[in-house]
Order: sequence, then C-alpha cells, then structure tokens
Amino acid sequence: MHAGMPIVAEKDLTLELSAATAFASGLLLRFTLSVTGIRADFVRYETRPLTDPHDWSAQWSYLTVRILADDLGGLADPFHPVPDSGPEGSGPYRTTPQYWIGTYPTTGSMTVITSWPQVGLHPTSVTLTLGPSPFPTTFGSDAR
Repeated sequence: MHAGMPIVAEKDLTLELSAATAFASGLLLRFTLSVTGIRADFVRYETRPLTDPHDWSAQWSYLTVRILADDLGGLADPFHPVPDSGPEGSGPYRTTPQYWIGTYPTTGSMTVITSWPQVGLHPTSVTLTLGPSPFPTTFGSDAR
C-alpha cells in the first residue's frame, strides 16, 4: 500500500493519487479528484448519465491514466465510479476513480500520466516509487 501523493493543485481542481495497492495479479490505483467552479459544470456535463444507452453517437469523457512501467506503456483500465457529489448546482464535484494495472513493475517504479483535457486538466506526470513487489515470484519451481 502506498499513501497519498498530490499530482495537480490548480485553481478549481485538485488531483491526488490517494492509494496504490498491490495484489498478486496487479496493482490498483485510487485517485481523488475535486473540482469546483465552472470546471465542476464541465465535469458534470462530461460524465453525465446517458439517456439512451443504445445511442452510440453520445460522447463523454473521464480522467485518463496512462502508465509507463518497465518497457511497457498504455492506458490503465478504468473502473467507472459514481461521483461522490450530486449532479445539481455549481458546487464542488468530488470523485474517487480507480484504475487497474495487470502487473507489478519489475523496477519497482512507474510513471503515471493523468489528463482530462475536456475539463482543463492537461497531461501531468509523476513517478511513483513502489519498491520491490510484495509478492515474490518463483521461477523454475515445481508446482505439482
């Protein structure tokens, strides 16, 4: 488990990596995103519920998390959480999205790049130092 790490602190928007939890099958990243002012209205619009799930023309967006670890890079798989705040008003919007990485970096560190251009969050990167995997790998063992 890795404790919180601030990523972005701008006017009307803060983003923090609130936890990184290792599992034998991968790594779960949990973020906390708080948005106020006009950006909160943009977020609510971008994450609105779809009125017709069969309408493929509907577009929406969310926080994008790209991971660079070892010699690999790609998007983390998002879990779509329910926002912690209601859809009405121009008050604060807070959400705690989670992302799954299906491996633990052999180097013990990874670069996390977050972005959400539709609400004014430009790509921002941080290096997360995790240390060695808490789950030892056994190569060449005889598992009968």
